[in-house]
Amino acid sequence: MRFAIFLTLSFFLTDAEADPRSHYLIHCMGCHLVDGAGVPPEVPTFNHDLAFLAGTDEGRRYLVQVPGAAQSPIDDAALAALLNWMLARYAPGESVTPYSESEISEYRQQILADPISERARLFAAKH
Repeated sequence: MRFAIFLTLSFFLTDAEADPRSHYLIHCMGCHLVDGAGVPPEVPTFNHDLAFLAGTDEGRRYLVQVPGAAQSPIDDAALAALLNWMLARYAPGESVTPYSESEISEYRQQILADPISERARLFAAKH
């Protein structure tokens, strides 16, 4: 019941009024679930791997370019705030440079054709 009320109210929020958690619930939770658990292997779980990705140039680009982020209807500032919120929430205690609006704008202009293969490549390079 609470979720239905929240969802109904969220349609009345503008991007400027919605906070990062609300954006997560509206735009990310459908695939990554409320707790970030995902549906592996297609939809990854948010855990320490999130900090690994955000700690590399290619990984940062990947996190912005995955279809759910790149194609979300929120503006670049809101997407930066959302990704920074996700890092704080799902990778607490990790030292990662926060995303900036300009970084999001730059990365978002490029299309990521195969996010699953790109993710596998990034993690293969880790080992």
